[in-house]
This record gives sequence, C-alpha cells and structure tokens, in this order.
Amino acid sequence: MKRLLGLAVLFVVLSVCVPTSYAVPTHYLIYNISTTVKGADRETDAKVNIPMKGYLVLLFADGCDAPADANLFLYGNDSNTPKKKVYVQLNARGSDNFLAASAWHIGDLMFVDLQGNSPFEFKIMLQGKLALKDIGFGTPDKRSIASSIKGVNIAEGSFLLGPIGGQWVSGTGSASGTLYTAVTKAANADSRTLDEIIDELKSILAGKGFIAATLPE
Repeated sequence: MKRLLGLAVLFVVLSVCVPTSYAVPTHYLIYNISTTVKGADRETDAKVNIPMKGYLVLLFADGCDAPADANLFLYGNDSNTPKKKVYVQLNARGSDNFLAASAWHIGDLMFVDLQGNSPFEFKIMLQGKLALKDIGFGTPDKRSIASSIKGVNIAEGSFLLGPIGGQWVSGTGSASGTLYTAVTKAANADSRTLDEIIDELKSILAGKGFIAATLPE
C-alpha cells in the first residue's frame, strides 16, 4: 500500500510538467531588461561601469514553470567605442546557445534564473509577484504572470558587449525586467513562432542603430 501511495505521489509531481491534452496552452512572456554591471576589467586593469538593456523571451508550454525555450538580447555601447551601438544574442537552444534559463514559483512569487555560458560568465536572478493578466488571449483567459521582476546580476570574468577579445569583467549590479506588453500580446494573439519574435526584436534593434557585437574566438 505504501509503495502504491509513493508511486501515486511521484506521478502527481511528474505530471506537473508532462505535456497533456488538458494542459495550459503555450504562451510567451517578453520582458524589457535593464542592468548595470559595476566592477573591473582584467584586460585593462580599470574599473568599469557597464549599463545594458535588453529583451528576454520566455516560452512556456503545458503549464510548466520551467521555460521550454528562452532567448536573451543585451544591448548597449562597446566599452572602447562609446558611439558604437552593439548587441549580443544568447539562445537556450540551437545556435548561439550561450544561455541557460530556469523559472519557478513559490506561493505568489515568480523566480527567473539566467546564466550565461562561456564567454558570457554571468548570472542574473530575478523575482516578481504573480497576478492574473491578459497577455494576448483575451480577458476570459488571463494568465498568472509577473509583470515586473527585479534582482541582481553577477559577472564572473565575463564578456559583455565588447570590445572583441579585450573584455574580462568581474562585477555586480542590479537588474530588472518589465513585461513588454505590446510585443507579448501580439506574439500570443497571433500564435507567432519563436523565430518570428526573434526577427522582430532584431528589427527593433536595427531600427535603433544596433549591430551584432563580434564575439571572442
């Protein structure tokens, strides 16, 4: 009897994130990200203050806390060339898979953990309060999401925006994210693919004069 009870509990735990025809449909959350890393660069032996903005795309499927996929854009100025506007793209899957992303909730709090893979040695931890919100499916189908998330950023010998081959930053800073409501609603309402969302964000960055940063080899 105890063995059967144990198996039943295990089934309930596993079924939380197992796709089923009765699960909550897929949805996107897209955030405007802002962070500033203050520390020092080993390549120049100088103190640095590197402000960055960005876009975080989280794809959730079947009611799971854990993102099925994630993408992070960070953009700002090349450290050596202040007028050179650059961005980096980190993907959790496929090419440029420099990103590891996880998310979970405890009570009415949502947590998001982002970690950059070499050469992006950083960790961003964010949290926000959950509330029901229309994210593109209409008022009758609101989702429980965090519209605002805040936390910290820790860089541990990381390339951030450049210059190429000449940046090794260690430092800390605050980080925050605000739901990019217009793009999130459009993505969900139109059932856009992740590639379509990524192309739109790249187009927005290009319209602002940003180009892809050259990564270290």
